[in-house]
Formats: sequence, structure tokens, C-alpha cells
Amino acid sequence: MAPAVPAQDWERQAVPSEGPVARIGGDPIILGAVDKSEIDAVVLKHMNAIRYCYTLELEENPTLSGKLVIKFVIAQDGSVSSASTKATTMNNPAVEDCVSGRFKTFMFPEPKGGGIAIVSFPLAFFPS
Repeated sequence: MAPAVPAQDWERQAVPSEGPVARIGGDPIILGAVDKSEIDAVVLKHMNAIRYCYTLELEENPTLSGKLVIKFVIAQDGSVSSASTKATTMNNPAVEDCVSGRFKTFMFPEPKGGGIAIVSFPLAFFPS
């Protein structure tokens, strides 16, 4: 089981007025030469796919909420070579595996100067 996510500012992204919420849950930790704003842009572009993972489980458990940190590796070509749960307060393997799987399909800008980038990306989920 992944460790719990420490309390921090989870208010970085505007919250929709209705429906389940999945949003960026703080600043990512980036090891490599990819700009944070470029990573945020790709994740925001795919936020509906991430929200879908949460919505599926929310139907079974209407009070499901929590924070999830996904650790992923951006390969030299910008593809995601691996993604997994680094930390969670959700403790819901279905959501965690689904979100990790979604990240594996994302394309990011190529890391500057070649090499890879390792990113720990926080997300927050809660019913409306």
C-alpha cells in the first residue's frame, strides 16, 4: 500500500459547481528537464479521462474521496514509459490503477537535452 499523502494546498485548480471533481492537487515534483507548465497542460487536457476513473468507482461508493500522487517517467520521445501510485489517501486500487493506466497513454514534450524526466503528480478527488 502506498503511503498517505501529506496535507498541503489542494486548491490549485478551480472546482466545478456540479458533479464529481478531479483536479490537480498541488505542485508536481519534477526530476528532469520538462517545464512544470507543460506537464500541467497535458494533464489538464486529459482531466476528463482521469475524472472518468473516479466517476466509475464513485457510483459504487458515493463518499469516495482523497488524494492520489502518480509517479510517472517521461521517456526521451515524450511518451510515458511507466506510471504507478506513489501515495494515496483514497486506498481504492481500481481508481489508482485506472489513473495510472491513463497516464501511460499521455504524450508530453520531450525532455530538453535528451534523457528522461521523473514526475510525481498530485491529484485530488471528491464528490461535488
